[in-house]
Amino acid sequence: GNPAAGLTYVVTTGDVLDSAHVQGVVIDAFTDSPEPEVLVILHVDTDITGFSAGRPAYFTRTDKSGGFMLRNLREGGYRLHALQDQNANYRNDLPNERVAFQESPITTTDSSMHVMRMFLPSASTQHVKEAAVLPDRVWRILLTRSADSLALASIDRSGGSLSWAQDRNPTKDTILFWPSDTTLLNGQRFTLSDSSGVIDTLVYRPTRKMPFLLDVRYVGRSPDGLPIVRTSRPIAQTRVERAMLVVDSTEMSIELRSYEGRQQFDITNAPSDGSSCTLVLFPGAFEDIYGGKNDTLRILLGAEQVAQSGDLRVELVADSEATPSGPYFLQLVTAQGGALRTMPIPALPFRALLPGIPAGAYTLKLVVDADGDGRWTTGSYAAQRQPERVFRQQGEVNVRAGWEVVVDWSVGDR
Repeated sequence: GNPAAGLTYVVTTGDVLDSAHVQGVVIDAFTDSPEPEVLVILHVDTDITGFSAGRPAYFTRTDKSGGFMLRNLREGGYRLHALQDQNANYRNDLPNERVAFQESPITTTDSSMHVMRMFLPSASTQHVKEAAVLPDRVWRILLTRSADSLALASIDRSGGSLSWAQDRNPTKDTILFWPSDTTLLNGQRFTLSDSSGVIDTLVYRPTRKMPFLLDVRYVGRSPDGLPIVRTSRPIAQTRVERAMLVVDSTEMSIELRSYEGRQQFDITNAPSDGSSCTLVLFPGAFEDIYGGKNDTLRILLGAEQVAQSGDLRVELVADSEATPSGPYFLQLVTAQGGALRTMPIPALPFRALLPGIPAGAYTLKLVVDADGDGRWTTGSYAAQRQPERVFRQQGEVNVRAGWEVVVDWSVGDR
């Protein structure tokens, strides 16, 4: 009546028990975290279609640490794959199944630890992964691939005028559609199309009430050092006479410049040396495209104060010739998993200087930017292309207020 964890029961049809083995570990290609309970599959090296259409010669599952051991194998060559099997048929035949693979066949005489990096392959066809109407009435649509041209067309609406303003993320696979008019939109159907035709039919359905007041926040500084504020909805009209800037107790009018669309604005007459100042907004200084206005707001602008921030210097070197060559980009990652700072790195060795980091604990991530697009690119099993390599520095980096923290990182293969 007791579970026999790890029990292996081996049956042979002859007088010899096969004794070869293959071992390794499966990790997430982007986070380096272990992948427990995923299938690890072996096909004989002559079976080039078995992973997608056949049956495995051997299989096992990874343990809690992502490790695996395939025992009692026949001597010979094999193709090694890992699979997050969504339909329990031991083959890769669904677009949402994550995979990992070794590019070349392996042999049972190779006793090395095989590191498998699991990823979700890029989609071969365009479709909608998610569509949601956010409280501010923007329609956020996530696609499986980047898109250069998209259009929404109404199925139910007759008469009136409706247009959609678009905002895209850098990878062009998440699009924000802002309707020019939200009247009677709830429950209406629309077709989403690209240059190849209709992708999907979607229903516009808000789930929460839109906030009455327009929100305005300080989000950082522009490349020329000017403070940037961002509004929660696109702006139709600004009234600078209903706002002022307070610098060293001196009140002055403000000058605005649109920055990356109708939601971000530079304050062009604010100090550009990082010194703090305060933006005061009286009701109606900003009016959005739906007629919403801000309430009275006092927004502190400026860089983090020395008492709250520190500087970080990262000395990057390659630990061996096996370390992939650049270009790279370095990211300082917060405890919540977001990237606080991103810096391009042309080659190693390199000294990265990151000033004005808010005090706290972070991790460092270095991505091999093989295609030079400034973002992590997943792999493709069809093209036998591995995802871009990601290196994580072991342990945390603790930035202390008023200190310069130096990290020596020898970037090496796992």
